[in-house]
Amino acid sequence: MKLESFKEVIEQGKERYGSFTALRNCLVPTHIETVTYEALYDMIEARVNELSEHPAGCVGLYGTTSVEWIVDFFAAPIAGKRTVLLDPTFSRDVIQDRIDEYEIEQILPSNAGFRTCPIKEGDVEYGGYVLLFTSGTTASNKAVVLSQKALCYSAWNGQQMLACGPEDTIAAMLPLNHVFGLVCTLLWPLSFGASVGIGRGMRYYTEDPSVYQTTILVTVPTLLNYIYGTESLNPEIRTVLVGAAPCEQRVLKAITSLGVQVSFGYGLSETASGLAISVGSNDPFALELCPDTNLSIAEDGEVLITTPCMMEGYWHRQEETDQVLIDGVLHTGDLGFLDEQGCLHLQGRKNDVLVLYNGEKIYCPECEAELAKELGSEIALTLLYETLTLVVGEGAEEEMVRAVVDRYNLHQPISKKISTVRVVEGKLPRTQTGKLQRWKLEEIL
Repeated sequence: MKLESFKEVIEQGKERYGSFTALRNCLVPTHIETVTYEALYDMIEARVNELSEHPAGCVGLYGTTSVEWIVDFFAAPIAGKRTVLLDPTFSRDVIQDRIDEYEIEQILPSNAGFRTCPIKEGDVEYGGYVLLFTSGTTASNKAVVLSQKALCYSAWNGQQMLACGPEDTIAAMLPLNHVFGLVCTLLWPLSFGASVGIGRGMRYYTEDPSVYQTTILVTVPTLLNYIYGTESLNPEIRTVLVGAAPCEQRVLKAITSLGVQVSFGYGLSETASGLAISVGSNDPFALELCPDTNLSIAEDGEVLITTPCMMEGYWHRQEETDQVLIDGVLHTGDLGFLDEQGCLHLQGRKNDVLVLYNGEKIYCPECEAELAKELGSEIALTLLYETLTLVVGEGAEEEMVRAVVDRYNLHQPISKKISTVRVVEGKLPRTQTGKLQRWKLEEIL
């Protein structure tokens, strides 16, 4: 049964899973507090009543994952509030700017010292909707407006492909202010009777899987590499769901050799996450489409999507919305193809393809992988003043870099030779999930 609102999610939880554990919260090493589905319903209902009495129409959720944050995440939209998910890793100045830009009138669970906007009278624009931010791989991150129905349908989509239930525990180790963590470590398990172990942050990445006896590990490649490298996979894990990007082949093989199923998921903030998941195939990168996903491939290889999980648009950015959402079809910016079985194979981003002055194209990840073997540093290709430029991070030795580039250029046609090398201090700009923000390279140069 598809649920269409957060109210239906918590009502089903109370009726169907009442005495089962909904939340596990390890406050001290030797003690885990638990919240049943029935108790969670009561806590959310009480909070809905409190928030309904407050005149604020737009609230911001700010803070790390906690029982209080989770209660407010459900309660605020149920109470008809436009709910903006704020990233606690951002500076206070950035958070304050977002409070001003998105007209946030109240901060939950508590104000935390920010200056909120004056309360407006009248109907709330997108009341009951959730605003969260894109990862910013192709441009500065934008606020995506998602309905409760879109988010609930996304959780249902995932369940049809990779089921969880009351016997499962999923540790919420990923940020809940991002769509992958929000849907896959919170909304999905709580929609189907599983238990959510509340992650305690980076310091406890090696401990949380075991502390909560996690059965389904939802992760991104960088975190999975770390958990595997520190031998922190607990024996109860039966499934690993990886989002954001493929993980290293050696890690994939090592984990599957333990009898653990590894699935890869594909989704976007604009589609409330889940669109396709690899299940039951010899090729873990062959992604089967979720039931609600309609997908086609454009002539240039771009993945085009229609789904009931679609965003309403970008907050107050109609022109940018119209550029990607055309007649209900989302132009994802991802490149891919469908195989004979109808499985999706991703091939990178359109913005990873540089178009040279003569119309020739370079697929950056392939070239970068070849150069990285010799350089051993963070690198990225970009066009700077229409010349092909290699950007190298972490203060690499420029003379060594130029020697490597000279050898690389020997095997390239004139149009594809790297003309310029720029060595920068520090790491190259990336999202929280490790994706290169290629659009920012021009800024740092």
